[in-house]
Amino acid sequence: MSTGDLDGELEAEAIARDNSSGSPRPSRLSGSVFRHKSFRTFFIAASISNGAAWMQLVAVPALLFDMTDSATWVGFSTLVNTMPSVFFTAWAGVIADRVSRKRMLITTQTVQMIASFSLFALYAADMLSPWWIIAIGFLNGVATGFGAPTWQAFVPSLVPEEDMLDAVRLNSVQFTLARFIGPALAGVVITAFGPGAAIFGNASTFILVIVVLAVVTTRPGSTASREFTVMTALKNGARYMWRHTPMRLAVIMAFISSCFGQAVQFISAAVAARIFDRPSTDNAGLMMALGLGSVLASIVSARYGKQMKRSTAIRQALVFYVLSTVLIAATSNYFLGMVGFFLGGMAHLLMAVALNTLIQGTVPDRVRGRAVSFYLLGVLAGIPVGSFALGALGDLVSLRIGLIAYAIVFVGVLFVLHTKRLFPLFDVEKLDN
Repeated sequence: MSTGDLDGELEAEAIARDNSSGSPRPSRLSGSVFRHKSFRTFFIAASISNGAAWMQLVAVPALLFDMTDSATWVGFSTLVNTMPSVFFTAWAGVIADRVSRKRMLITTQTVQMIASFSLFALYAADMLSPWWIIAIGFLNGVATGFGAPTWQAFVPSLVPEEDMLDAVRLNSVQFTLARFIGPALAGVVITAFGPGAAIFGNASTFILVIVVLAVVTTRPGSTASREFTVMTALKNGARYMWRHTPMRLAVIMAFISSCFGQAVQFISAAVAARIFDRPSTDNAGLMMALGLGSVLASIVSARYGKQMKRSTAIRQALVFYVLSTVLIAATSNYFLGMVGFFLGGMAHLLMAVALNTLIQGTVPDRVRGRAVSFYLLGVLAGIPVGSFALGALGDLVSLRIGLIAYAIVFVGVLFVLHTKRLFPLFDVEKLDN
C-alpha cells in the first residue's frame, strides 16, 4: 500500500462558523461500520499491507545509512521517492473522479508490488546500491502519486453514505496501527532474518491487497463531468480549494506538519546513529514508539473524536510537535528519544484526523478525488522538503540544531493561528455554494 491519511473533498463557499460555544458533536465512533463486509475485508488487508510497508520503511533507510554513513543520502532518498507523488497527485485526483477507482488502485498496487520484489531481488543477489534504492523508490513514488488520492477517495464507497465519516476515521486508525505494528515487527524480523525479510514481507502483502480489491463491492458514486479537459478540471479543482479559506488552510497545515513534523521519522536511522549513538537499525524502536503514540491518539479520536473540536485537536497537535522535536534534540538518552517520537506520533494522528474530517465532511463524491489530491499534495510536498533539509543540516551542522529550528517553526505557527483568530476556521460544519 501507499501513504496517506485522509479521505475528503468539497464543493462550496466557506461559512466558517465559530464553534467555541457550539454544541458537542454526537457521541463516539461506532463500530457498526464493520458490519459492511467489503469495508471489513478491505480494512484487514490494508492493515496487514501497511504494517508490512512500515517494516520496509524501517529496513531500507537503515540499509542506505549503513551504505553511505550520510544523513543527506537518507534525506535525498525520501526526496526522490516522494517528489513524483507531488507532481502526479493533483492529476491523479482528476483521473480518480473520472475512472474506476478500483481498477486504478489495482494498477498502482501492482506497480508497487513489482518495485518491492525488485528491491528484494537486488538485495538477495548482493547487487543493491544506493542508486538502485533511489531508482526503485522513484518508481514507487510514481505509483504512490496516482494511488494515494485514489485510495482515499475509494474508501467511502465501501460503506453507505451515513457511515462515511466513520469509515474515514477508521481508515486513519488502520494507518496508525500499522505505524506501531510494522516497526515492532521490523525489529524482530530484521534481527532474526535480516532486512531482506522485511522487504520480501512487504512485497508479498501487495498480492493480498490486489485480491481484496478485485472482490470487494462498492456503492455507486457520482463522477465528474467529462465535458472539460483534464487541465480544465484540474484548474477548477484548484480554484475551488483556493477560494474556500478552511480548505486552503487545511492544505497549508498539511504541508507544515509534514515538513517539520512527519519528516523526522523518515531520517530516524540517522537520528538513532547520530543523536543516540545506536545502530541505525535501532530506528525500529523509535518508529515503534511513534506508532504507539499514534495508536493511543487514534483510540482517543475514535472514542471522543466527534465531541472534540477540530481546532482543539490541531492546537494540541502543534504543542505535541514542539515537545517532540525539543525532547529528541535535547537528550542523548535513547529511551527519552522514544518518548519524543511517541509525542510525534500523537501529534501526527491528531493533525491528520482533524484535517481529514474537515475536508471529508464537506465535499460531494464527484469532486472527492481532486480535493483529496490537493490535500495530499501538501503532505507529500512537505515530507521530502523537510527530510532532505534536516538530513543536510545534520551533515553540515547538527541534527540537534535542525530539530530545534523545526520546533521554533511550530511555535511560530501556533502564534500566528492564535493571534490571527484562524483556529475557528477548522471547526466549519458547512460550506455553502
